[in-house]
Amino acid sequence: MKIRNLIIVVLVIAIIVLSVLLTLDQKKILADNENVLNLQNKIENLEKELSDIKDDKTDLENKVRDLEEIDEHSLKITGKSNSSQNSFNNNGQAELSNGLGVVVYRQPSCDYFILENTSGYIVAEWMGGNYPDLGDKISGSFNSFGTQEFFNNTKDNDCSLWIDDYMLSKDEALDKVKEQCN
Repeated sequence: MKIRNLIIVVLVIAIIVLSVLLTLDQKKILADNENVLNLQNKIENLEKELSDIKDDKTDLENKVRDLEEIDEHSLKITGKSNSSQNSFNNNGQAELSNGLGVVVYRQPSCDYFILENTSGYIVAEWMGGNYPDLGDKISGSFNSFGTQEFFNNTKDNDCSLWIDDYMLSKDEALDKVKEQCN
């Protein structure tokens, strides 16, 4: 009987030890599962941040390309070189006076576009008449807001434009056109 009791005691102790070890293993498994979930959440957040950064990069690349396009057309149209020499007409007057602007940026699917003159960049919307194209020289009063009549010197025709804003930097003008066209 003593041996039997001893075996029973040993078995009970073994069962208790195994139960304790099993409980510890379950707690460790639960903790490990929680750590895995936390790591998965961190990975998802980092992937979202990476996606946002890629989107921002694409937006910045597009903006740089648009600004380069404005620069390219401004230099081509005014005859200015990168050495920032002024272009003058036959009378010795600056080619782009306040009353003369050149279309330097236009999105094909939008009526808003950017003109350049000596006061800066102008955001205008085509309202009627001859539609201005890239490079067209437009004359009229660019220093007030609203709808006005202009003359497209390049096409020798009238056009009606809404002057949305004027005396802007390239970045400001581009932001306004993007805002209107998107």
